[in-house]
Amino acid sequence: MNENIYHKSVMIDEVIASLKPSDNEVYVDCTVGAGGHSKNILDTAKCRVIGIDKDPEAISICKELQKVYADRFSLTEGTFGNIKEIVNSSGINFVNGILLDLGVSSMQLSSPERGFSFKYNSPLDMRMNKRGEKAYDLINSVNESSLADIIFRYGEERKSRKIAKEIVKKRKVKKISTTSELSEIIASAVRFKHSKIHPATKTFQALRIYLNDELKELYKVLVASEELLTQGGRLVVIAFHSLEDRIVKNFIRYNSVSNKKYDILKPKSSFVYVSRKVIRPSREEIELNKRARSARLRCAFRSSLSLDRNHHMNHDFQKYGGV
Repeated sequence: MNENIYHKSVMIDEVIASLKPSDNEVYVDCTVGAGGHSKNILDTAKCRVIGIDKDPEAISICKELQKVYADRFSLTEGTFGNIKEIVNSSGINFVNGILLDLGVSSMQLSSPERGFSFKYNSPLDMRMNKRGEKAYDLINSVNESSLADIIFRYGEERKSRKIAKEIVKKRKVKKISTTSELSEIIASAVRFKHSKIHPATKTFQALRIYLNDELKELYKVLVASEELLTQGGRLVVIAFHSLEDRIVKNFIRYNSVSNKKYDILKPKSSFVYVSRKVIRPSREEIELNKRARSARLRCAFRSSLSLDRNHHMNHDFQKYGGV
């Protein structure tokens, strides 16, 4: 097996330290990708990992890893928002750890045909699972006002109206079909000056998040983790931008108590946190893997609080910062 396909997984040491894998336990890697995190979890303890990914290419790649670990590693193509159904279908009611490495993977970014990156001249796609609406369809059909709203909401792009106006203007002449075309249109709209990030970065992020419904899926898996994690089970989430991180941070904030105040006999919250401080990658890792520079890891563990029948009513997408 080619070990090189695993080297882009971020914050591996921090993930293992947070999950604390132990023998005979069950973990869910909700964003299995090329299998980097799953492999390290499986190598750390004689445990079981359920890998989930909506990208069929990721599942195909991980089948080689499955041959190595046999029945300790299972794979499901699907959205992690359906984690409860996926886990329960394996005959499992509770798990000891849930890991999410959010956003687009290095593997997806480096595949030109997927259309996630403006670094390549490729078709406008951006679908994680290759089903449903493409970025091409969205860019060439939605009205200017709605397009500006999508770019602003999901990309936090202040110049969203200028960008949307320029896109609509250019598509009237010729349909926008490639990432390079879209990138150039965005750059011309915002009059690109020297900056640390490319002017198309936020717009591409916005389109990807919207098309794949990423924030709602994140909300669903966080809520489901409350039911799935056994007492002491760990929730570990790596986010790469403020929209994701805000939802994770607020979910933990509203549903947890400090371990210093935690009373196992009289729990008041469903989660416990050791520190509210976000964990960042080391300087050494950032030098080796530029993708890691914006990574933020947060973790919490499940308390002994029993859930009542109406516990779902305690959660709210917008309260957690969803848009």
